[in-house]
Amino acid sequence: MSVTLEQVGALIEKMAPQKFAEDWDNTGFNLNLHNRDITGIYICLDVTQEAIRDAADKKCNLIISHHPLLFRAVKRLDNAEYEGKCIQLLMREGISLYCAHTSIDRAPKGINSWLADIFNLGNRRYLSDEIREPYYEVAVHVPQEQAAQVRDAMTAAGAGRLGDYSDCTYSIEGNGTFRPDANAHPFIGTANQMETVKEIRISSICKKSRLVGVIAAIRSAHPYEEPAISVLTTEEPVGIEAGLGVVGDLPAKMTAKKALDILKKALHTDSVRVAGDLESEVGRIAVCGGAAGEFADAAKKKGAQMYITGEIKHNFYAARNGIILVEAGHFDTEKCFCEGYAQGLQNLLNDVNYNIAIYVENLRRPYVNY
Repeated sequence: MSVTLEQVGALIEKMAPQKFAEDWDNTGFNLNLHNRDITGIYICLDVTQEAIRDAADKKCNLIISHHPLLFRAVKRLDNAEYEGKCIQLLMREGISLYCAHTSIDRAPKGINSWLADIFNLGNRRYLSDEIREPYYEVAVHVPQEQAAQVRDAMTAAGAGRLGDYSDCTYSIEGNGTFRPDANAHPFIGTANQMETVKEIRISSICKKSRLVGVIAAIRSAHPYEEPAISVLTTEEPVGIEAGLGVVGDLPAKMTAKKALDILKKALHTDSVRVAGDLESEVGRIAVCGGAAGEFADAAKKKGAQMYITGEIKHNFYAARNGIILVEAGHFDTEKCFCEGYAQGLQNLLNDVNYNIAIYVENLRRPYVNY
């Protein structure tokens, strides 16, 4: 069965929607060749000619990279320059390019979540730039005998989920009255006669992204041809969809030195840059991959004793205000993208029975420590 680029793109959007990306970013298709049959997917950190050739050798016609090839608006392409050489090679090989940059940085199951997994952090919160989603209250009146099936349909479609709780609904019994017109086809009652039916009003909450599906589920499960559905906006709660960075609690307190040893082992690196007392005890750690030194103050305010990121400017060290700062390298804090993204996408492909091979770039640090 052929799987189109559009079909794979829909799964990519599920994993890390483009709405999660920063406004200045160029997440999404940098090159869309509208391939009719995706023969393989190649995951890499950066788009290089070497990566493109490797993808072509593996019969892949879709590359998904973390860093965009075309980062800012381009007025011209020159095949004597880096971007032009890559675009020319991609087109020659028939390979489309999708870039998942700040969308996967901010995704709930993205780079910063994977970094937090190194320490098995609990009670996780985002450091900054939370993307919020409003909730709605959805209510419907239904005959008592059919209340359970309508309630089940609502919750299966996503209503009633709040934090760590699911199937949250509220029911009130009452009497419903209605008079079917001559052209109506009532489930209960007779045309032009007033009817009184023992009904239950079922109400629940759902996120905006689930609202259309919940209403559709109610209509499908409800016995009436015209169910009485009401939708109300709410001030509270507000759902938090995504955000930058993660702060959380360690399973048990440990010295900063021990935390750094765990980090180095997980990142397969011999050293990190650190400022602070290595013998001090830490119980709460914040992480943010890439160049995110500016969130050190946010980490401190959210109770972290240690903040780990990829790049930190010199002036942030001077103003660290008691928090231990760890600069683990842009490459090393983001290389988890390749394996993490590949696994997440593979799970989505499996869910819909798309038989497409995924290959991961053989990562090599683009510099040496001399």
